[in-house]
Amino acid sequence: MRTYPKILWLLAAGCFLNIGGLSFLWPLNSIYIHEHMGRPLTVAGLVLLLHSAGASIGQLTGGMLYDRFGARPVLLTGLICSASLIAIPGFVENWPLYVTVMFLFGFTASLVSPAMFALAAKVWPEGGRRAFNFLYVANNLGVAAGTAIGGIVAAHSFHLAFLSAAGTMVVFLCFVFVFIRDPKPIREREVPQALAEQAATSELDTVNATDSSTREPAIPWLPIASLFTGCVVLWIIYVQWQSSIAVTMQENYSLAEYSRLWTLNGLVIFLGQPLIAAIARWCKSLSSQLFLGVALFFLCYVLLLTNHDRYAVFVAGMVLLTLGEMLLWPVIPAAVAQLSPPSRIGFLQGFIGSGATVGRMLGPLCGGLLFDYTSFQVLLATMTALLTVPVLCFLVYTRTRTRTTT
Repeated sequence: MRTYPKILWLLAAGCFLNIGGLSFLWPLNSIYIHEHMGRPLTVAGLVLLLHSAGASIGQLTGGMLYDRFGARPVLLTGLICSASLIAIPGFVENWPLYVTVMFLFGFTASLVSPAMFALAAKVWPEGGRRAFNFLYVANNLGVAAGTAIGGIVAAHSFHLAFLSAAGTMVVFLCFVFVFIRDPKPIREREVPQALAEQAATSELDTVNATDSSTREPAIPWLPIASLFTGCVVLWIIYVQWQSSIAVTMQENYSLAEYSRLWTLNGLVIFLGQPLIAAIARWCKSLSSQLFLGVALFFLCYVLLLTNHDRYAVFVAGMVLLTLGEMLLWPVIPAAVAQLSPPSRIGFLQGFIGSGATVGRMLGPLCGGLLFDYTSFQVLLATMTALLTVPVLCFLVYTRTRTRTTT
């Protein structure tokens, strides 16, 4: 880790603050809408769907703004707007206003993520998946801290939870203002007048020959679209642990026992980094890491499919799922970064980030329909079979990528 550049440590600290602030609200929104504002759970689900739609648009917008203006203006704009919006429910309790705020907050808060990931790819391109993995671990530490503190704060007051989230974003805003800078282009060195004149005459002779070689390549849409589709399907499968599997576990196990699985998830992510680093040294190509991640998801669901009557099976399944996500979630944006033309890296990071958001939107809906109209066994079998889609997508990526991935 001594080889990691300073800016990456700053971005990781920023990720921790940003996700920590957002995590004040993620577990509480449904409870706040249903119990505090007296709305049905179906309505709560629709509001969260609207929030995710805003987030998906924000991912794409944030990436495009990064390509045009750089990371710092996008981060400052997103944080100022997000902190202002999420503070409103802390002072005013109004249902139409809350729905509007949640959509706009999803949009503005999501401007931040693609800018940070694109900046990480730009300042340390030789780092590959390590840069994205570093931010991934920081994000998960922020989730753990934010959910723990947010629950304590909300126990006293929901309004205080909204204001605390806004306060965290203000802290991150100050952090960005002081520490985060876009890398400056290397200035041309001054040269003697004679050399400058010689260079000017030779440039006229060679400009036509070099123009085609220096032109930026087009976006390789086929491998990137393959990664996007695989990402959407993997998130649909992943979020079943937060929706349908969670409901099934409530029939036989307590909420505390289910919560321990996500505590285990965080511990494995943090303590399992040496294992993932060893796997990455063994499976050097990004393609092989993608296929290994899908294989771990497959083992997780096959294990549940064969025997989901014992708590130990859910524990083993969570370990396999976590190891799979530790490979997949950092590698997918790293693969996109390798394929991205320099001027479009922000847009494409936002594009792949919106794929994760779409998967989180569709996952509970698809799982709920299967759970309600078939059975839990059919749900598990369908999710297991659905893993063939990312396998095919990653095969297309492997065959069509235009750069060597190492």
